[in-house]
Amino acid sequence: MNFVLDTNVVSEFSKPRANANVMAWHDAHDSARLFTTTISLGEVWQGFHLLPTGHPDYARIKAFANDLPRRYRLLNFDSRAAAKWGQVTAEVRQPLPLRDSFIAAIALSRGFTMVTRDVSPFERMGCKVLNPWK
Repeated sequence: MNFVLDTNVVSEFSKPRANANVMAWHDAHDSARLFTTTISLGEVWQGFHLLPTGHPDYARIKAFANDLPRRYRLLNFDSRAAAKWGQVTAEVRQPLPLRDSFIAAIALSRGFTMVTRDVSPFERMGCKVLNPWK
């Protein structure tokens, strides 16, 4: 089984005291089956760029963001994901968080399971979802 790690999952590894359940789940899976998206990478970089340069974690978070493409294979919002996004958002007909809907479409277009703490938007899009915090 392949997994798409949401931003809140990959960001957990940048925390000084990461959630033990998330760490255990992550370590129990083959790294070749763990993916993240360019959308999540963008969100991590956005968080970094919102930090003042004097922030005590500035260098650590910059290094974390730079390392993400080496740590996980990145999935793009490509034509398959775009087609799935158009189909599912037309069916849902309720507002969805835009970035989450893009990430969900990437996972759905590949048949991968979403790993996230914020399960609601992904379930509404029809994703298989796993919450490692529970």
